[in-house]
Amino acid sequence: MSRRQNFTLLLLCFFTLTATSQKKIFDEDFKNNKNGWRLRNDSNFVVDIRNGMLHIEKLQKNFVSRGCLWYNKQIPGLDTRNDFSLVLYAKFLSGDDGNQIDFQWGNRLTPVVPGKPKPANNNLYQLNFKITGELRFEYFDNKWTFFVWKEFPELLGEGFDPKAINKYEIIQKDSLVIFKINDKEVWKHAYEPIAGNSIGFQQCLKTAWEIDRIIIRQDKKGNNVSTDTAKKLPPKPVDITYLTDKQLKVYPNPFDHDLYATVSLEKEERVSYSLVDLNGNILQQHSKQLAAGLQTIRLYADVPAGSYILRMEVGKSVMTAKVVRQ
Repeated sequence: MSRRQNFTLLLLCFFTLTATSQKKIFDEDFKNNKNGWRLRNDSNFVVDIRNGMLHIEKLQKNFVSRGCLWYNKQIPGLDTRNDFSLVLYAKFLSGDDGNQIDFQWGNRLTPVVPGKPKPANNNLYQLNFKITGELRFEYFDNKWTFFVWKEFPELLGEGFDPKAINKYEIIQKDSLVIFKINDKEVWKHAYEPIAGNSIGFQQCLKTAWEIDRIIIRQDKKGNNVSTDTAKKLPPKPVDITYLTDKQLKVYPNPFDHDLYATVSLEKEERVSYSLVDLNGNILQQHSKQLAAGLQTIRLYADVPAGSYILRMEVGKSVMTAKVVRQ
């Protein structure tokens, strides 16, 4: 066998292994209710299978009925600590109260009952997509403690029709979460994978949409992603000093994608931070509850090369730092 043939064979093996690195563990087409989806029809919500689609709808506006539908399903074989992909073929039907779809994954939600201990390991991620091209990514750990916000209407393109069946894909890969619409990447961010085997949807606003098909693929390798944040942080520069409460340090600068901000807090506080261009446009907005002491946050800045302002708000204090994406 010639060298060229050997090389061709190696390439074929490589692409074959790459293509099969994830195994399909769930494929639902809703032609019947073989997977036992919970159905519901009352004055607030409808969950039904219609014409081979899962129909999800809230019937009243939020100020009329402030309840939310928390709908989740455990998926055998899914481990959200490992890399996975979740594909939904879905269409938006109607809505005058937000026009959005919420996707969730992580641990099965157990309701919090007032006066009783909070359920252990009750946590999940939620990706909220508005059909106008706005995204909010949140983390729930018995309460909402973290969010990332971004607008990207220009990435949807003129041909995007939310009332047609579109392909929405959530990918967890190498401690990144990626969101694609019709195979086009529209958002990406660093995050910490959590243990769980559930997917779900939240419906709080008057909206109706339908899912035609759900496909879940799981990394075949048993390489659980480490959730030890310290292992992901680069060594702190030797010139960092902290003279006063809430002093901000940012590194590395210039940066590639990962940007780290370290702040000293006297008490537990909610910290809001945003990445702003030099024209004042907010490109990313974040909020996170941080404990007292020296805290480091990781920002995955999926922005073009250039100069930006990192703005951080802690209580009434506002701190800014000029940063450069190389």
